[in-house]
Amino acid sequence: MIRAVVALVALASGCASCGPKFERASSTAIRGTCPVTIPSHAPRPRGNPFGPSHFNYGNRYLRAHLHWRRGVLRAGTLPGGGSSAIVNPDGSIRAKLGWWRALDRKLIITGRRLDAPAPPLRAEARGDSGGAGFQASALTFPTVGCWRVVGRTGPAGLTFVVKVVRIGKR
Repeated sequence: MIRAVVALVALASGCASCGPKFERASSTAIRGTCPVTIPSHAPRPRGNPFGPSHFNYGNRYLRAHLHWRRGVLRAGTLPGGGSSAIVNPDGSIRAKLGWWRALDRKLIITGRRLDAPAPPLRAEARGDSGGAGFQASALTFPTVGCWRVVGRTGPAGLTFVVKVVRIGKR
């Protein structure tokens, strides 16, 4: 398995002379031809269950809880009966993802498939009033494959790559 350090850029709000802030946030693992993001640490639950220590990937401005194992999001019924993502009637795959943001700005989520042409990712952040703290979202991947997802809140950004696969029956 090839591992490489991924640097994330988070710009300080209103500080043109400060330059970008680089933070070591994760490593990548190649799954086939997909350089999936593997969080560098497990969440450190302390205090508020929606505070930054509960989110295992990100930087000081924006964090996400990447709950899929080894960078692979498996859609469908898992062996234990649960699911990490569902397969919609149109074949698209929908997964929930929690975010935490330090900035009082709206969360904008985009994404695109890296390994083949596909329509863009659809994302919903319901009830997003732009406040700092916890934000729930739903990501809809139009197809299986290797996907880059980008979250932005004001000048801060967070990027990760996930391999989306279908398992079992629909």
